[in-house]
Amino acid sequence: MDSKIIAPTYAKANIRFVKGKGAWLFDSKGKGYLDFTSGIAVNALGHSHPAIIKAIKKQSEKFLHISNLFPNEPQIKFAQKMLSLTKFGKEKGKAFFCNSGTEANEAAIKFTRKYFSGKGEKRTEIITFIHSFHGRTYGSLAATGQEKLKEGFGLMPAGFKHVEWNNAEALKKAVGKNTAAIMLEPVVAEGGILIPSKKFIKTINELRKQSGCLVIADEIQMGMGRCGAISCSELYGINADITTWAKALGGGLPLGITLINEKIAECLKPGDHGTTFGGNPLACATGLVALEIISKAKFLANVRERSAQLRAGLEALAKKHAGLGNIRGEGLLLGIETEKPVADLIVACRKQSLLVLRAGTNVLRLLPPLVITKSDVKEALKKMDAAFNS
Repeated sequence: MDSKIIAPTYAKANIRFVKGKGAWLFDSKGKGYLDFTSGIAVNALGHSHPAIIKAIKKQSEKFLHISNLFPNEPQIKFAQKMLSLTKFGKEKGKAFFCNSGTEANEAAIKFTRKYFSGKGEKRTEIITFIHSFHGRTYGSLAATGQEKLKEGFGLMPAGFKHVEWNNAEALKKAVGKNTAAIMLEPVVAEGGILIPSKKFIKTINELRKQSGCLVIADEIQMGMGRCGAISCSELYGINADITTWAKALGGGLPLGITLINEKIAECLKPGDHGTTFGGNPLACATGLVALEIISKAKFLANVRERSAQLRAGLEALAKKHAGLGNIRGEGLLLGIETEKPVADLIVACRKQSLLVLRAGTNVLRLLPPLVITKSDVKEALKKMDAAFNS
């Protein structure tokens, strides 16, 4: 389709989508596909949500971009709302806007090192975890605990150490006088949908207090309601100094944010970091609408209810079909272990008009929009059942 003109960095399915509505996408022939990818966790409100369309139209009639040399009202309102929904509002925290998850993590890395430099300490090392994914730019890629993603790109930036996930003892040994931060996804998403143990979380919080290091929580895939709450790190009791957000944040448009506590914000001054497009007025306007919808108690309750329904259905399928294993995940990021090649199952589901993803090497990943209904889940389970029979 586009292989003659687009760089070959994606293995694309041969489908030409022309429109979407709610949890469904439609191709050029009018065929509907139940979308359990959400644009890789971006389209939390599904496709063509009327409130998002209205916000785009309203802001586009004012201005699309003015840069960060001037205040813009959508950015201010969004930051106020985001801070108020997280612990950073109570901690007099501040927001740095960017365009994507990898940029949000780059900012977190820079702010961490700037903080210790401002204190006169030479701490620069950041501890992350094997199987983690924090982005594709050099700093966030160096933080990522997947060596296969770094092959062929030369030396990575120094100052990162990778520790086995959920290994509290290994983490204790890794933290030292040069440790600036422990950086983690509350749920390791791309790397296999891995949940932290209570002991692991307790150890992270204790090490933060004992060593004086910071904790960075990467909320990019699991935050913004996908876990059934706004903040996954707060849901799990992770005491983070910095949180990073993107994907669903902009209501479908590119938007990222790094939230920092007061002590880190005090170490920053004009010129320490910047972005041309970050906090774009249009993206902030749509993001604010999305955030207002997602943060409502009734909406989040539905996420948890649909999660329970989908998990129960997956457990039933695992009992019915050979080669399927444990169910992993939280909220509406769920996966099922499989002995069959995941790529084959993705194709089989696509033939049943269901779009799904991979996580790690052996997990089929489901990322439906947060607006899915009870009937959507029933339909998806029916399609998976047929796919697993093929």
